[in-house]
Amino acid sequence: MTIRIIYLLGLGHSGTTLLGRLLNAHSRVIATGGTKNIPLFVAGRKSCTCGAESPQQCEYWSRVERALQRRGLSLAELNFGYEDQQRLDRDKLRKYFESVLEASGADVIVDTSRRRTYFTKLEQVPGVELIPVHIFKDPRAQASSNKRKGIGLLRSLWNYNLRGRRVRSMEPAGSPVLHLSYEQLCRDPRGELARIMEAAGLEFEEQQVSTFGEQETHILGGNRQRRDKSSNIQLDETWRERLSPFEQKAAAYLGRRSYHENLRQAGYNGVESR
Repeated sequence: MTIRIIYLLGLGHSGTTLLGRLLNAHSRVIATGGTKNIPLFVAGRKSCTCGAESPQQCEYWSRVERALQRRGLSLAELNFGYEDQQRLDRDKLRKYFESVLEASGADVIVDTSRRRTYFTKLEQVPGVELIPVHIFKDPRAQASSNKRKGIGLLRSLWNYNLRGRRVRSMEPAGSPVLHLSYEQLCRDPRGELARIMEAAGLEFEEQQVSTFGEQETHILGGNRQRRDKSSNIQLDETWRERLSPFEQKAAAYLGRRSYHENLRQAGYNGVESR
């Protein structure tokens, strides 16, 4: 049994929550959030989008737990946090992914853990086929999102450039990295989702755009948008108000090379924030 996982790479607040919800709306896909959030959910420190504060309170995660128990495990035994990467048990990971698919009836899992180092650990799990998708923002939009979180401009752009360079240098054993602009996803969601679905061996379904907000979700982690019931895709350009003219110019200049290289690897021609 091959386990297909669409693994989202990128920075926090780069569009992974929106993309995860859009992918989850496909009839053969289940988005679970970041695998790293399982221990936090078990401990009551993360919640499910259905409102459950623990696996026992969620019908879906209870099904995952029962499927795991049939394999001699439980969610409480899984240590997937970033700090535990050196101790990841490949057999337990495989059993977890098998249980997620069994409980959902899906064919493909979406993992929004984002980190490249975590991706390399999942590559070592036997029978797992990873489809890496890198979502990125205009550097001004990324700096704006980070400013709202109290992260300074220079640190924001340093992380932006470093993450972009590291992701672009990846050489996965399986599928190549599919690069995706948040801005282009908002402008052409059908076209961008079709690219990802093709890489995952599936066809795009209209409800992924038209009614994605109405679909049942059981996602762990992500920003407040993960519980939004609206199916309206609106490009967030609050950076035009949140950043001063100087900050806008500085962010555009400092992140320009990485941003344009991301756009080039995504295959866009002349696409840029306006």
